[in-house]
Amino acid sequence: MLKNRWQLLLAGIFLAFLTFSYWSITLATSRVSPVADPDYYHSGQRYHLAERAWRAAAKAGWQALLARDGEELRLRLLDGAGVPVGGGVVLLKNGRMGNALAADWRVPFSEGEPGVYLARLVDFPVEPVELLLVARRGEALLERRLRVNGDSWPETRL
Repeated sequence: MLKNRWQLLLAGIFLAFLTFSYWSITLATSRVSPVADPDYYHSGQRYHLAERAWRAAAKAGWQALLARDGEELRLRLLDGAGVPVGGGVVLLKNGRMGNALAADWRVPFSEGEPGVYLARLVDFPVEPVELLLVARRGEALLERRLRVNGDSWPETRL
């Protein structure tokens, strides 16, 4: 009698294994997982290019110094030797969806003198917000997150 119980238990475990295997294979073939990226090849290429850009900026030793005086933002972008990095594209954008800013809020910078980028902030919220500063030149990319309030601040290294 004891021998029959073990045989039944093993048969039940094996049957449960087959049932769950069939169920998981059926789900895998009929639905797309929300975790899987359907365009994973191009996503991987974009990630690789972004990583290469981050490494290029780090290798050049880029430094960003940001200051705000009233509505004017001033960014100085320097390389590792302290030489201004001119000819770049700089953008400040909303860094977090829960901010008091619109999701598509962006402030483009224009280059005044080499390595000095200027922008105007209009209707900036008083409460602290999280922003993302993006600076790009050629293959190099610098991204810095910062949390600021509506007040002016002196030049700060990012």
